[in-house]
This record gives sequence, C-alpha cells and structure tokens, in this order.
Amino acid sequence: MNLGTKEGLPLLGPFRLASIEGEPVTGFTGVSLAVDSPLAVVSADIVVIPPLFGDVDVLSGNVELINAIRNASRRGAIVATICAGSFLLAETGFLNGKVATTHWKLTREFKRKYPEVDLHSDQMLIDGGNYICAGGAMAWQDLALHIVARFVSKDVASQCAKVLVLDSTRHVQTPYFMFDQHLESSSGFADNNIATAQKWMQKNYHQGVDLEMLSVISEVGVRTFLRRFKRATGVTSVQYLQQLRIESARHLLEVSTKNIEEITGAVGYENSSSFRRLFKKKTGLTPVEYRKKFSRLP
Repeated sequence: MNLGTKEGLPLLGPFRLASIEGEPVTGFTGVSLAVDSPLAVVSADIVVIPPLFGDVDVLSGNVELINAIRNASRRGAIVATICAGSFLLAETGFLNGKVATTHWKLTREFKRKYPEVDLHSDQMLIDGGNYICAGGAMAWQDLALHIVARFVSKDVASQCAKVLVLDSTRHVQTPYFMFDQHLESSSGFADNNIATAQKWMQKNYHQGVDLEMLSVISEVGVRTFLRRFKRATGVTSVQYLQQLRIESARHLLEVSTKNIEEITGAVGYENSSSFRRLFKKKTGLTPVEYRKKFSRLP
C-alpha cells in the first residue's frame, strides 16, 4: 500500500497483494488469490500482514518470509499486523522491548514464544509509529479505520465507519474474552491434585470458597496449594475463581432477564457494587453495557 497526495491531502494509494515468490496463493478456505508481485521487491509505505489460520509455528519458521518482512521494515515501511500476524513480526525481533497486541486467545502462546515483547492483548489496536498491531481477525476493520484516520483524517475515517456500518469505538478486546476453565501453565505442567480442585471450583464457584477447603480437596497443604495452583494454571486460585464467576455472569447477562442483584448472588457475590467494579475491570464494560451489546434475547 502506497501513500499519494492530492491537493495537498494525503491519500491511500494502490493496494498490492504480494506473496513470497509472487505466485498465486491459496487461503485457508481454499480460495486462490492472484498476486501482484514477490514480497521481496515490494516498495510500499505500509505492509499489512493478514490474519493467520492453522499452525502458526509453520509460518513463523519460514525464514524467507521473515526476512522479507524484516527487510520491508528496514526500508522504512510501516508493518501492520492483524491477529496471529503479530507472530510473524515478532519473529523478526522487531517487537522486542516494544508494546504489541494479538488475538486474546493467543496470549499464552505469544508470551511463551516472545517473552521480550510487552504484550497487551486486552488492547484492540496498538500503534507504535513504524508498526501497528491489531487484535482478533475481525480487528482488520479497526486497523483499516485507524490507517484512514492516521494518514487521511479522523473525519474521513468517521465517514467511512458510518457508510460501512462499522463500530469505530472499539478500543479493547476484553468484552470478547472467553475464559478457559481448563487452564494449564505455558510450560505445559500438569498437576492432578490441582486439576481436582479446578473441577470442584467449576461446579461450586457460586458457593463460599476458601483456601483451606481447596487445600483439603486437592490433598495438599495451603502453601503448597497456592504454589502449585499458580504453577499448573498460570493464575492464582483467586483469579481463577473470579474468572469462573465473571464468565457465569456474562452468560446470565446474555441469556436471562435477571437483574444485577440477582446475578450477583447467583455467581457467588454478596455486594452488587463490588461485583459491578470487578465486572468492569475484567470485561471493560459495565454489566448494563455488556447486556446491551451481547444479549441473545429477542
């Protein structure tokens, strides 16, 4: 993608599709795409790495592709990534010591592979100047509007959003997070005692839960339980319990007409004000805002 000018105003120039060798490529859906040129000879102001599907390790091990991205950046191109595309940019080493984002579900894998990158997967989009990272696959919409706003104008970006019926106010991915109840540490460490406690918490999260109870269930001492739970899951037992309750609350907000006080009690909390604050912290939305956005009721 090149930038041109017209009457003193910056414009987005022609969009070119490139592949490693300049040959047609087949997407994950099986659709073949014609390509304009090899990536190595592309002279662009902005290089966009699209979402990746399938085995990320296969592509991130492609030396020729990584070098082409690295060289494009060295030539001054802004490299923009979407979803798992950030893995390719991180593979070049360019993101070391910098802030980035990716799809929220890839957080643990990204942190394991690239510990030197300051990952903020709660963010929908991060603009680092000479690079831009967008979150989940459909965050290409957010990226497109951001590029228009940055290189043309915010007014034009706003007009585009209205004409195309796009939400131009998405800043975080947290409302879309889905909690994995079967968390394992990034090291792959498994602990049967802790797994027993996890299963119990999944069924009884709405009850009063304390450390002594969990240590008895897992058949280890309290201190050992705390240490091994964090090692096995990557989070503390308190954080795990909070996420179970927040996930249940999200479901009730989507499929029921229960009020906030009823939901607060149903998921194991007593104070609705504290629950509201925690819900906003975890999802980025108030319970009312979440219900308006995601309710599945007619």
